[in-house]
Amino acid sequence: MAIAVPALCALLLAGATPSAAQYAPSLVLSGLDQPVRLVAPPGDDRLFVVEQPGRIRVFDRDGGDRGLFLDLTGNISQGGERGLLGLAFAPDYATSGRFFVDFTDLAGDTRLVRYSVSGDPDRANAASADTLLTVDQPYGNHNGGHLEFGPDGWLYFGLGDGGSGGDPENRAQDGQSLLGKLLRLDVSGPVALPAPGNPFVGTAPRDEIWALGLRNPWCFSFDRLTGDLYIADVGQGVREEIDIAAAGAGGQNYGWRLMEGNACFNPASGCNDGSLTLPVHQYTHGGTPFRCSISGGYVYRGSAIAGLQGTYLFADYCSGQVWGLRWTAGGGPASVTELTAMLSPAGGYASISAFGQDADGELYILDYGNGKAYRIVAATSGEGPPLPSRPWLGQNLPNPFNPSTLIPFHVPSSGDVSLTVHDLAGRRVRTLVDGPLDAGEHAVAWDGRAASAEDLPGGVYLARLTTMDGTSLRKLVLVR
Repeated sequence: MAIAVPALCALLLAGATPSAAQYAPSLVLSGLDQPVRLVAPPGDDRLFVVEQPGRIRVFDRDGGDRGLFLDLTGNISQGGERGLLGLAFAPDYATSGRFFVDFTDLAGDTRLVRYSVSGDPDRANAASADTLLTVDQPYGNHNGGHLEFGPDGWLYFGLGDGGSGGDPENRAQDGQSLLGKLLRLDVSGPVALPAPGNPFVGTAPRDEIWALGLRNPWCFSFDRLTGDLYIADVGQGVREEIDIAAAGAGGQNYGWRLMEGNACFNPASGCNDGSLTLPVHQYTHGGTPFRCSISGGYVYRGSAIAGLQGTYLFADYCSGQVWGLRWTAGGGPASVTELTAMLSPAGGYASISAFGQDADGELYILDYGNGKAYRIVAATSGEGPPLPSRPWLGQNLPNPFNPSTLIPFHVPSSGDVSLTVHDLAGRRVRTLVDGPLDAGEHAVAWDGRAASAEDLPGGVYLARLTTMDGTSLRKLVLVR
């Protein structure tokens, strides 16, 4: 039976729950010294925190301090953007005990070094160091430094353009320089070698290069589900950008110093001959609070927060703002939603240096200035507004959307659940859920199609959630 539009609108106003109730930051670690990374070995419950002055510390997931894993302070030049910057555990760390770090050495150059764990799982063997790659750094900034094993098992290494301002020697576009590049490396032997299948093998750019045209990538990550690559590249003086490559796609030129974001930089016009890969998203400096430098994160693939599934998180170092971005290959422009109000602790952040990810895919925010790490959690009575006793539909992401959107929802009591989509005439056009569900957080995707699998026209639709405890509605905006 069709439901009258006024009744639908009334239910929408009464049943919609503010998205601020969905997520919250939970303090896990404090007393850190300039934290820049938080990672975990595959399948490991511990958290490893990289402190820029040269230490790696290890903690239980609940915050218990297990001590100092590795101290490299005597090997490192630090200050500004220099220091210990990257840590990645081998995919087979549980059996090989191998991990990789990069830092600026006492000469100011970048070193990629392999270490092994000692007989104590909470202590590295400091004598096991093997330097796999050294890259000369002409200046003291733009060191990049992020390390990440890709889903293909090879080590990816992001390097900045070498520093100064404006890339004066144009190293990011120089195929014979490793600066301003994303490298893809085989690190199984005594030195780092180009990984098989790299895109420039046999051509002018060096074989180690996977992508070029980067200014100072901080940081990059792979979507654990799709394998897509997300790169947050710090801009010069106006624009910060996010670049995305579909899984397995290499060889991109992301434009720096020809372009900053989607605008010409050097030269001031006529900079793109069509061969450059433009950012999926950019934002500008300035504003209130003042924005200055992007800190890239991860696509959420944990299990604790259904409504965050598939959302890439990133932040600004200066303003403390946090955003969520949703992108689908071939699916049109990315959708970005600000999440600062939900994900900020009381008093805000001093400076967000990075995001972390544990072995289960749960995400963390690192406050560099305050020396703290926060886990992103579902809001509960102890960490935000209480979960409702009635069903509710959270904010779908993206919205507006094309071609698909993820709809989070809360079921207060186990039992039969119906989630349907209606047009503004009240006609049901799609059933997304029809059956028993456990109490708790859930999410379902809608591809903008009717039950007959035909594409629906763009416009406003209403999602209707019905359980034994009541009904909730949410407006969905499909663009064509």
